[in-house]
Amino acid sequence: MNPLVVLLTYGGAVCLALFLLYWFGTQRWYWHLASVAAAVAIGLAPPIESFRGAVADLVTGFIFVLLFTWGVGATASHLMERHKHA
Repeated sequence: MNPLVVLLTYGGAVCLALFLLYWFGTQRWYWHLASVAAAVAIGLAPPIESFRGAVADLVTGFIFVLLFTWGVGATASHLMERHKHA
């Protein structure tokens, strides 16, 4: 598979995750925790017999990168925000 396709697909997953963080915010922390857990489960699960090949790997990687970036991005945004004191 062309490396440019892989780069654009995974880059699109990161951009989509960051856009979702911006659009919906990070108010409900449990969704982000569930997202990281789902990403880890997808990453560690063995591939399905009928869903193998380069395209299947690309789709699985896209979902993994999207969920993991969205989940970890919420934690990173909470750690980087500064509270102003009155």
